[in-house]
Amino acid sequence: MLGFASTDLNSSYLTSGIDQIPVKYQQILQGPINTGVMFNFTYQYLYESPSSSIVQNLVTYLTTIGTTKDTTPGQAGFTNLAFNRPGSEINHVHNTFYNATLVEGWLSNQTQIGPAPIAGYTLFIADLHNQLPSMTYSDYVAYNTPCSALCNVVVNPHYYNRNVTDVDLGFQQFRYFMTGWGGTGRNYYIDLSAGISNSTTELPIQVAEGARGINPSSPYGKIWASEFINDYIYGAINNLFAADQLYPVSYSQTYNFQLFVFDNRTDLEKSRGPILTKTLNTTKVQQQLQALLPFATVKVNANFFNITKYPDLAAVVANATTKVKDPILSIPTVDARLVWNWLSTYGQGHIIQFINATHTTSTYDIPGFLFAFQGDYTLAFTFKEDIVSHQPPGSIAGVALGDMILVDQSENILRLGNFSSIYNEPNKGVGFTRVVTHELGHMIGLNHPFIYDLTEDFTNSIMAYYPESNTFSQFDKDTVLRGINDELLIVAQTALAATGSNLFNAGSVTSARQEMTLAELHYSTMDYAGAVPHSLAAALDALRAEAAGSFFSPGLVFGLIGVAVGVAIGLFSGYFFFRKRKSTANAIGYNLCPTCKQPLRWDPVQMKWYCDREQKFV
Repeated sequence: MLGFASTDLNSSYLTSGIDQIPVKYQQILQGPINTGVMFNFTYQYLYESPSSSIVQNLVTYLTTIGTTKDTTPGQAGFTNLAFNRPGSEINHVHNTFYNATLVEGWLSNQTQIGPAPIAGYTLFIADLHNQLPSMTYSDYVAYNTPCSALCNVVVNPHYYNRNVTDVDLGFQQFRYFMTGWGGTGRNYYIDLSAGISNSTTELPIQVAEGARGINPSSPYGKIWASEFINDYIYGAINNLFAADQLYPVSYSQTYNFQLFVFDNRTDLEKSRGPILTKTLNTTKVQQQLQALLPFATVKVNANFFNITKYPDLAAVVANATTKVKDPILSIPTVDARLVWNWLSTYGQGHIIQFINATHTTSTYDIPGFLFAFQGDYTLAFTFKEDIVSHQPPGSIAGVALGDMILVDQSENILRLGNFSSIYNEPNKGVGFTRVVTHELGHMIGLNHPFIYDLTEDFTNSIMAYYPESNTFSQFDKDTVLRGINDELLIVAQTALAATGSNLFNAGSVTSARQEMTLAELHYSTMDYAGAVPHSLAAALDALRAEAAGSFFSPGLVFGLIGVAVGVAIGLFSGYFFFRKRKSTANAIGYNLCPTCKQPLRWDPVQMKWYCDREQKFV
């Protein structure tokens, strides 16, 4: 708690069960169902008053790296959208920016902050409005007051910023107006006094106090401040530290991402470039997915086509290319549902022309279909009279549909630098790599980091929107690897609970429990990658124990004990020979059909496992 003394808040209320989240059941949001995992939270609050050395050192550091840029309400080009309405008493905005990456690095320096928790996350919550240039409540009133006479109010907000460059086509973007940052490590920083940011529209704490008529020194003022802070804690926990899954996180030895890229541009647009193969960097995609799935083999392959090679698909795209326009950007749209219907096995099933996708513990196929559209066309999903808006520039122009991803970039996005009056970067643009990696992250199970609170959109994650990051955050990696371990350990626990220990499965039972213990040791120190081999071994051993326990019932075991010693020894040796051979099996049985023992596939519409042979949900 940077800039807070314990007396500034009602500490007992801050940590009460009403506001502080004690437990959480992890959800799979495309359902909704839960994963069977319950998080238990332990909190430790550390207060650093405004006069403390840590806060003073932070303020000094911020002052040394700060830069300024002035804007005027209503101006063209670069502007602060939170203060861009002309006609108010504010006529000038003096913006101060602090480099978010540098601030995160400073906060991660253990010599200045102190030791990090051995196993856990660190949330820095700051109020620096008395130390840094900040928006005031009187600024808020002035911005909401029409100008009637002399209107010369200057507002002085501060923010955190970063610059990013598209990995494919080099377009540079400047993300200025953030109020928090984190994700490179297991830290996250929220400055309650920063902003207001147009991305979240959340008032800084000192402005919110005035807008709500709060006296911060009063008893209720301290309760209100505690509630205000806990709302931000809630967002960080649910979005980052204990995130839900979008689709079920599933273990496999090999993840095979097959991408099919179709050029739908005109001949003139193709001649201007870029070349289609330059718009997607499969090496970058593979590297990010491998970081997310370090225990597995990750393959990313791309195939590039002129859409005319597939006349039926070209006809579907042409039919889906409408004159219906995005209501915000006024750009024409391609009806994504028509394209999905043509491809999906839930529709016409033409996906088999490209890939026969399998979902097993040996191989998990995830296909993607990418389109370079002509002009400024973009995919859109209509809903009654509404259209899901496409947010520029280079936004997440895609969707993860459970059985595939659909992604598009228009000619105008691929050459965005030629069309943007704000950035003016000729021959620069935005390619497919970031969008594809984002959507594949969804397919693996990741959500956006701003489901429960918009502040966490300011996270160094490719799953976020605003910062345009090109990497998965540490929170993303933790979510996936925890999910893999949880899935395998639940399999092991369930299998062991379903069988007893007997003469024939005792070795497997013991081995499974030992592996579970080793997995828990790694898990408890947040070494989730190190836990995966032990969780996998535990699941395999537990399933072998369950199979042996079912085959050799207690009655049979006691009967065998009464048989001649030589026969018993022969059976015993034969079993262990069989067990040794079984130990080389590659697949886990938990996603096999209980009737025919064939692999199941996940149905993203029904949110259930389905057996194609038995033609039924399991």
